[in-house]
Amino acid sequence: MKKKILIIIIIGIISTFLIYQFNKQEKIYFLSLGDGLATGMTAYNIEGYNFNDYIRDDLEQKEQLEEFIHEFSKTDQTVENLIISIENNYELEELDLTIQQALAKSKLITLAIGNDELANISLKSNLTTKEKENYINNMKKLTKLIRNFNDNKIYLIGIYKVYNLKQEDVDAINESLKQIAKELDFNFVDISNFSEKKEYFLTNNSYYFNYKGHREIANKIIENI
Repeated sequence: MKKKILIIIIIGIISTFLIYQFNKQEKIYFLSLGDGLATGMTAYNIEGYNFNDYIRDDLEQKEQLEEFIHEFSKTDQTVENLIISIENNYELEELDLTIQQALAKSKLITLAIGNDELANISLKSNLTTKEKENYINNMKKLTKLIRNFNDNKIYLIGIYKVYNLKQEDVDAINESLKQIAKELDFNFVDISNFSEKKEYFLTNNSYYFNYKGHREIANKIIENI
């Protein structure tokens, strides 16, 4: 009789453990990389709430967030700058964390870079074929570099029409980004039509989104996580 009770207790303990292991949610280490779009830069030259913040809030609400690292995102950061940071293993001294460590630990990465760089070029002259090729080649190098450190979910946010960029250039670049994403198993997030929505901007002379635009980007990513 005692043996039967002991067996029942053991089975109960094992069952409870298995149920717990099955139902527990793995915490997500979330890394944001990019330029002014990733930092939430606004028309008033102040960083505000951005799509990454909305994603963080959603993960926190679901009790799925382990940590959110956004300090490697910088307004006006170019693709080449980010490549150099990764290759040189740039360190955030205040967090005692290198970018390669952050890349390796992340379960979720968002990459939004290019709009600042291309916008600044467009203010000087029309985007040339060489400049488009340089951007795409740098993006190929960057995305491969990131994938070398991480095989989890990575979301690549496309570009949209800013300042003097032509729509055909935006479309061509996004097609190349989609192909890069497909080859490296990134999730491409198309926001090219956002520039047509006036309600996504605070002023007519800024290409940075307001909270509505950022909320919409976040929704596109959250529904796919």
